[in-house]
Amino acid sequence: MKSLIALLALVLLATAPVSALEKSSDYYTTQNETKSKMEFTVTFDEAKNTIRMYYPQINADELFYEFIEERDIQRRIVDGSEMFFTGFESNLFYRDLDLVEQNPEWADHFTEAVRFVLSEYGRERQAGFAEFKQPWSAFFDPREFLVEYSIEVPRLDLPDEGDLKIWLPLPLNRLGQDMIEIIDIVPAESVVGFPRIDGEIAYMLLSFELVSLEEDLNIKVLFSFRHFRQEFDIDPSQIGDYDWESPLYIENTLSTESIYYNEEMKDLAGRIIGEEKNAYLQARLLYDYVVENIFYSLIAHASLEAEGIPESLFAMEHGYGDCGMQSMFFAALCRSIGIPARTPGGFQLFSGQLGTHFWAEFYLPNYGWIPVDTSVGQGVMYSVGVTEEESRIYKDFYFGNLDPLRMVVQNSVDMMPEERPKDIQPLEKVMQFPFVESEFGNENLELSDLITDSFTIRALPLR
Repeated sequence: MKSLIALLALVLLATAPVSALEKSSDYYTTQNETKSKMEFTVTFDEAKNTIRMYYPQINADELFYEFIEERDIQRRIVDGSEMFFTGFESNLFYRDLDLVEQNPEWADHFTEAVRFVLSEYGRERQAGFAEFKQPWSAFFDPREFLVEYSIEVPRLDLPDEGDLKIWLPLPLNRLGQDMIEIIDIVPAESVVGFPRIDGEIAYMLLSFELVSLEEDLNIKVLFSFRHFRQEFDIDPSQIGDYDWESPLYIENTLSTESIYYNEEMKDLAGRIIGEEKNAYLQARLLYDYVVENIFYSLIAHASLEAEGIPESLFAMEHGYGDCGMQSMFFAALCRSIGIPARTPGGFQLFSGQLGTHFWAEFYLPNYGWIPVDTSVGQGVMYSVGVTEEESRIYKDFYFGNLDPLRMVVQNSVDMMPEERPKDIQPLEKVMQFPFVESEFGNENLELSDLITDSFTIRALPLR
């Protein structure tokens, strides 16, 4: 798509005078170059000092170089200097459980989350619980949330003129999430059309003519929605046959931009499942593999996207990835052996606030889309004081079940709004932050950064 935009821009330049509305191929090249390096902000010396703080035995440059190679720390050359990935310090802990043990306070939030899930969702099904969940439905225990978005940007920081468009994520109307109500939008006159809450991705589009904007840009959006807890009681012998010619099957078994698979990944999936033929049990084996072998790590997604590196392929080759990458890898493994799979994206609300998150779903005839959350399921690895039995219960819960503390924005990765922004976005595979398009002043994604940095979310559970 980007190459097509660039080609069209070249044709326009060759046949008509350049106007402010047209973007040259150099414009998109500049945006993509900015995108490829924007997540690398830690200098070489800062990285060295951080590593030596946790690993004082690495006291020579030779040992330092060996360490960063061995740990596969993401880094790149930016303007002639070697720079390290912004999140590399956290990744030292994620990939070294001994370091977590030496610094147990680092794991406090994991322990708290695991204890919360065990107390709320990990209990054995007692009589009262059996009455609470109806046997014919996997969806129950709904939670309602009130969410407020805010964007405040000083007028002086915006271009003097030109069009400015901002796309904001909304909850998607889907099975397990409903009662979506847009309560207030300020300024209401900036909304283009109606908020989109049906289909594959949910969003609203706001548009501003900057020449008419005299005061600071001040956007407020208030909405509410309801999300259900999911628990599937699956009998492997009752799974139906896939309709190999259905659009659902074809679309969700394709190798795509981010949920990519090749023969090597297909071979890996084959080794993981062995002789198992049942799709449900195959998916469980793939879930266990990802949880046990792909270490959670923060990822320089924008750089991978700018360079066209598939997320699932990166996870397989490097052995680590965050929630999105793990989910895309799980989905790719499923797809490679003929199990339809996708990766819903949006937010989770464990802390009472919306935190960006991705998980996965695989499809079973007679049951529907089955949720899987590899990264939350893996969180028990970083908790302290959890027994083996509690760890098993916790990990089991996130295969085929899901807590209600979610807000789904899109049904899977790599879905763009119907009115696709012309500017390149810092991260296009998911809408968790505003998408921005500006007629002027966004060559190096300056306005995208400015608006994203000012974007705040407040969430309040209503029930």
